[in-house]
Amino acid sequence: MLPREPVLPPEDIYPIHDWAADPESGNLKAIAQNETLFATANGYLGMRGAFEEGSPASQHGTFINGFYEAWPIPYGESAFGFATHGQTIVNVPEGKIIRLYIDEEPFDLESAFVQRYERVLDMQNGTFDREVLWATPAGRRILVQSRRLVSFHEKHVAAISYRVTVMNARASLVLSSEVVDHPSPQPQDDDPRLGRQVGKSCCRRRQIVRTSVCCSPS
Repeated sequence: MLPREPVLPPEDIYPIHDWAADPESGNLKAIAQNETLFATANGYLGMRGAFEEGSPASQHGTFINGFYEAWPIPYGESAFGFATHGQTIVNVPEGKIIRLYIDEEPFDLESAFVQRYERVLDMQNGTFDREVLWATPAGRRILVQSRRLVSFHEKHVAAISYRVTVMNARASLVLSSEVVDHPSPQPQDDDPRLGRQVGKSCCRRRQIVRTSVCCSPS
């Protein structure tokens, strides 16, 4: 095999850091790549690095080691070495979706006017941190700080800290936490050895927390 020089992305997209992975601020062009880069896992429980708000997203994913679907693989004729069963890991319902509304205005990264944006995967402390400064159409300046953790000490535990600060005015704030069932992607090939989609229903959402408070300037 001929030796090849590695092709590295520009430093301004992924600056070199001993313990952290930090992409270009506000870069939404490499969503699928960043969801993989910012995944948090402990070998038993894993979550792709999608936004807490649910969109934009390439593929949501929360997975548990050993939770999979198995099925027999039919063949027109038998031969030595043919796999008899297929297996595919299955998305489990995830609870990391958090909707934010300020004065009934939804926080949507695709349309929001973002004044500051930063995401960091801190591999030394094991946290995925994000900070966004959002200016609403009404002139409110909203600081959103989130931290995601998948525990190495307790393999069944994952946690999210989601903090919202209204910087310059009073505002009505609503947080809606949801458990969402994301169907697995349907393979685009007819190869029977590939994974299959479990179920054909659309995403199902169940709202479990909803609060409304008035916030004063910090």
